[in-house]
Amino acid sequence: MVKRTPSGTVFWGTAAALFLFWLLLTWRLHWQHLVVGALCSLAVAAFNRELFLSKKERPLFTLRTAWGFGVYLLRLIIAVFQANWEVAKIVLSRRLDISPCFVKFRTDLCKPLYRVILGNSITLTPGTLTVEIKDDLYVVHALTQTGADEVATWELAKHLHALEETENAS
Repeated sequence: MVKRTPSGTVFWGTAAALFLFWLLLTWRLHWQHLVVGALCSLAVAAFNRELFLSKKERPLFTLRTAWGFGVYLLRLIIAVFQANWEVAKIVLSRRLDISPCFVKFRTDLCKPLYRVILGNSITLTPGTLTVEIKDDLYVVHALTQTGADEVATWELAKHLHALEETENAS
């Protein structure tokens, strides 16, 4: 296992974000709450330090890539609602039109972060579940054969690939 050491700014930034979240949850500025919140925030950030992305793994955030991620998130939300609708129609119909199956497909995404984002996006979409990601090979379980066919040529995967190319071009 490769030991990664993220920069100190990532650690302190994460600890600060956790502390702000603590303040939002407790809504108190008493010194005891502040001390406990600071200690818990530092402890959680230190415990999860090896989960932080190293500098070369992080995406390059420019205005263009931030806009691209925003568009991706909006498209993902729309895809989740559409899939919810399809799954609800299946569940509420008298005859259960399901044909559970596995599909394997490869992606042309290079960075592991983008591969994980795609896998998580597939899992977030109702009716599909990413079972395994090994390099560029995905194994996905789908509720219907139609869903399995669509996941291999999913529009969001193409959007992530375009984001990756934009980042590489910068």
